[in-house]
Amino acid sequence: MGAHIMNFPIARQDLIKGVQTAFNKAYPFLKIEFSKKGGGPPGVQQATGSEEEEIILAMANKLLWEEFGVSDEMKVSELEILLQYQFSLPVQILRKSANLWMDTRSSRDWTLQQHNSHGEDLSSGLGD
Repeated sequence: MGAHIMNFPIARQDLIKGVQTAFNKAYPFLKIEFSKKGGGPPGVQQATGSEEEEIILAMANKLLWEEFGVSDEMKVSELEILLQYQFSLPVQILRKSANLWMDTRSSRDWTLQQHNSHGEDLSSGLGD
């Protein structure tokens, strides 16, 4: 089921991409990865064009920062639960380590800021 703003249908997969983009801008060494569970709803076109992309990004920002209350102190596990509930898809937060994206399962009780800082250290060679 898609959301509607200004009579513009937003496909779920477009909102997911927007959430991933908005999150990665705030936390460049973290990435949200959703497992694929079928395609989007039938008959809903994917957004193309800058106006549609701006609307999607605005919705994604509102969802993350206002509705979910994402902050530096939020734990990875908390965000994963919120995203999984919102999109009904398995989700995982990954941390950058040099040119690889690493699983954060063993440190899910770390905050987003701790993971992002550690990812920055690992990517610059300081984390070893």
